Amino acid sequence: MVRRIVLIAAVAQGYIAPRGLAPRALRPLRVTTLEKEETAVAAATKETADRLVVDPAIEAAVDDLLNEECAVEEPEPECLDEEKMAETRGLLARLMRRSVVSDAGGDADVAEGEKLEAGWEKRGKSSSIRRNVEVWKALGGCALKVLKARKQGSEEKTAAATFARDKLLTLGPTFVKLGQVLSTRSDVLPSEYIDVLKSLQDDVPAFSGARAKEIVARELGVADVSEVFSAFGDEPIAAASLGQVHLGTLKKTGQRVAVKVQRAGLKDLFATDLKNLRKLCELLDKLDPKSDGADRSYIDVFDESEKLLYLEIDYLNEARNADRFRADFAGAEGAQVRVPTMYYEFSTPRVLTMEYIDSFKLTDIDRVEKEGLDRADLAKRIADSFLYQIVDTAYFHCDPHPGNLCVDTAGNLVYYDFGMMDELKPNVKDGFKEFCFALFEGGPMIDDIQLGVKAKQLVDAVETMGVLAKGADRLSCEQLARYFIRSFKDKQLGKKSEGPGIKSTLGTELQALTEAQVFRFPSTFTFIFRAVASIDGIGKGLDDKYDLGKFAQPFVERLVDRAKYGGDSTKKSLSIFSKATGLNAEDVNTALTSPKKIAYLEDTVRAIETGQLKIRVRSLENEMALTRLGTQSKATTSLLLSSLLLNVATVAELSLVPQVAVFALAAGAGASGLSALLSLSAFDKKAAKYTSKEFNP
Repeated sequence: MVRRIVLIAAVAQGYIAPRGLAPRALRPLRVTTLEKEETAVAAATKETADRLVVDPAIEAAVDDLLNEECAVEEPEPECLDEEKMAETRGLLARLMRRSVVSDAGGDADVAEGEKLEAGWEKRGKSSSIRRNVEVWKALGGCALKVLKARKQGSEEKTAAATFARDKLLTLGPTFVKLGQVLSTRSDVLPSEYIDVLKSLQDDVPAFSGARAKEIVARELGVADVSEVFSAFGDEPIAAASLGQVHLGTLKKTGQRVAVKVQRAGLKDLFATDLKNLRKLCELLDKLDPKSDGADRSYIDVFDESEKLLYLEIDYLNEARNADRFRADFAGAEGAQVRVPTMYYEFSTPRVLTMEYIDSFKLTDIDRVEKEGLDRADLAKRIADSFLYQIVDTAYFHCDPHPGNLCVDTAGNLVYYDFGMMDELKPNVKDGFKEFCFALFEGGPMIDDIQLGVKAKQLVDAVETMGVLAKGADRLSCEQLARYFIRSFKDKQLGKKSEGPGIKSTLGTELQALTEAQVFRFPSTFTFIFRAVASIDGIGKGLDDKYDLGKFAQPFVERLVDRAKYGGDSTKKSLSIFSKATGLNAEDVNTALTSPKKIAYLEDTVRAIETGQLKIRVRSLENEMALTRLGTQSKATTSLLLSSLLLNVATVAELSLVPQVAVFALAAGAGASGLSALLSLSAFDKKAAKYTSKEFNP
C-alpha cells in the first residue's frame, strides 16, 4: 500500500512518467532552439545548486521526524518494516522539498460541516506517519498552485487561493489558524489571497447542534443540556477554527448566554501538526538568506505561537484573560469598551459560558449607518483602544478581526475571543514607550538639534526592545533614525518627499547594517503586526481618512503628559513657559558656562594652528583587517612553498642527502603555514569577543 502511494505521488510529480511519455522533470530539456537549451541548462544548474543546500537540511528533518515517531515503546507498524520505512522516508523528503522549493501538485476535496469535523477527529487518532505524509503533500500542493498563479491574472490567483483555503480546511484547525494569520498579512500576500483567506476568520463550517449538545452535557457532567439550560440553540451563531458558539438561556437565572463549544480531538491534531510546522520553521531558518538584513528566527515565532495555541484551547484560561482585559479598560477614559461577563460555574476547559451581548460587525457599514453611529468616531476609538493595549497596558488582543471586534447599538466596542492574548516583556514595553516618545513627542515641528536628540533616543529604544543588536554601528543607526523621524514628521505636515530616496541618502550605512544583520524583531511583534493589520482593515473600512499614525500623535502626547507632569496641566504650562523664555535651570546654566566653553575652544584651535596640538586618527577596523590579511598571506605563501618543495623532492632525481634536506625544508614551510593558520583562527576568535551581536531577551 505504501509503495502504491509512493508511485502515485511520483507520477503526479513527474519523477516517473506514464507509459509513452517522458518524465516531467526531463521534458523541459527537449527543446529545439539554442536559446531554450541555454535556459533549460541554467534552470538545471540552479536546481542542482539548490539541492546542494536544501537536500541535506530536508534529510535531517525527515530523520528527526521519523526517529521521534518510532523511538517509543510501541512504535507504528511501519517503523518495524525497513522497506516501508525507506519508502516513507523518500516520500516525506520529496513532499518536504515541494513545500520548501515549490515543486508540488495535488487536488483538494472540500468537506463541509459534520463530514469535516469527523475527518479532523479521525486524523487526530490516525497514524502519525500517515498524518506527516498528508500534511507535507498538502503544503506542497499549495506551494505549486501559488507559484503557478504568481505571474498570471487575478482569476488564476483567486483559484489558487481557494485551493489553498480548502486544503487548510481539510487539514484541520492547526492549519486553519495558519490561514487566519496569513489572511492579515497584506504585506506578504496579494489581495486575491487575502480576500479568500479572510473567510477562515469567522466562516469555518460548523458541526451539528446535536454534537454540540453532547459535548456540553459531557463537559458539565449532566445527562442532557436541559438540566442546565432552559433553551439551547440547535444552530450556531458563529463558527471558527477551534469551536463554535450557540445561544442559550440559563435555567438557574434566566440569563441569556452564549456558549462556546470546542471541537473534538484538537490536542491530538496539534501534537502531530506542530511537529511538522516546527520542521518547516527549522528548514526556513537554515535556508533563509536574510538578504534584507533582519536576523529573524522562525523558530522563536513558532515557539511563541505554539504556547499561545495551547493556551487558546483552555477556555478557563480564556475566561481569566477576559476578566483581566475588562479590568484594564475599566480605567480607560472614554474607551467605551465592553467585554462579556464569564460564568465559571457553567464553564470547563472545553466549554465556555458567557454573557450574550447583542452586537454586529464593524464591517457591516449599512448597519452602522442605520444605527446612526459616527463612522469616523468609531474608527478613532478602535485605534485608541489598540494603542491603549500596546503602549499603556502592554497586554493586547492578538486576533482583533471583524468577528472578534464588534459594536453594539449604543456605539460601544465589543471584544470577543480572548484565547489568544499576549503581553509585552518589561524591556519591550519600556523600549516601545521610549520609541513612541522619540517619534511623537513635540509634534510634527522639529529642529536639527532636537532631531539629533530624538534619533539617539529612538536608537536606545529599539536596542532596549531587543530589535537592535548591542554591538551595532551606532553612528549608522542614528543616521537612519534621523532620516526616519524627519520623513515621519514631514508626512505629518503633509509635505511630499522631494529629495533623494533613502538608498541614495544612506546607501552605504544601509548596506553595512544589512550585511551585519543587526536587526531582529521579537516573536511578540508577529502578533502586534497581525493585530495592526486587522485593526487597519476595520478602520479604513469605516473611514477613508483613517491613519493610525495620526491617531497615535494625540494619544502619545497624553501619555507623555502623564509620564512627565502626572497629568497636571499647570505643571505642563509652566514647563512650556520656562522653555520658551529660557527661565529654567538648564538654560541658565548653559548661559553662565558658555563663555568658559568658548574660551576653551579658542585655546584648542590656536594650539592646533601653532602646531602644539596634533590630531592623530586611527582606524582600528582597518588595522585589524590589515593584520589579518598579513597573517593570511603568510599562511598562503608558506603552504605554497611547502607544496613546491614537496614536488621538487618527489619528482627531481636527487641523491639521498639533498632529497632529505628538501623534504625538511618543505616540512618547515608547511609547519610555518599551519602555525599561521592557527594564529589566524585565534585572531578571529579574539576579535569575535569584542564584536557583540547580542540582543536583549
